[in-house]
Amino acid sequence: MLLRMGKGMGLRAIATGVMLGAIVVPSALARPQTTAPNVFVNIHVTLTDSKVILFPKTAPRGSDARFIVTNKGTKPHTFTLGSSKLGAGLQSGFTRVVKPKQHQILLLYLNARGALPYYGGATAKKALPSMKGIFLVGPQCAECVQEN
Repeated sequence: MLLRMGKGMGLRAIATGVMLGAIVVPSALARPQTTAPNVFVNIHVTLTDSKVILFPKTAPRGSDARFIVTNKGTKPHTFTLGSSKLGAGLQSGFTRVVKPKQHQILLLYLNARGALPYYGGATAKKALPSMKGIFLVGPQCAECVQEN
């Protein structure tokens, strides 16, 4: 069954549809986001037989650091950042052994500002000066703030 509309009825129906669409679409888009995207900072770590190269050496608090560790040496190397021991339910670092010519990607949420020592080898005391350094977690970045 077809309904016949007069000249004015068709235009009013179209105008009403456009107005309803203009009201419904913005309200759907204005809903608060339930989760904010994480901010990943890529930290490149290169292990050789004589040194550890880490770049960049800083990242903002509240970000997720993606440590891309590559061993370009001829033997397996251990890389340690911060402390891998659990204290107060939080882990503030890691220790990993990387085989020659391989790489690993390690994630660490940077929840506190401060200095995280890093070194290559069995212990920090035995590491050569070229095999150790400091990674700094700085102030929180604006993109790292998750709105509630």
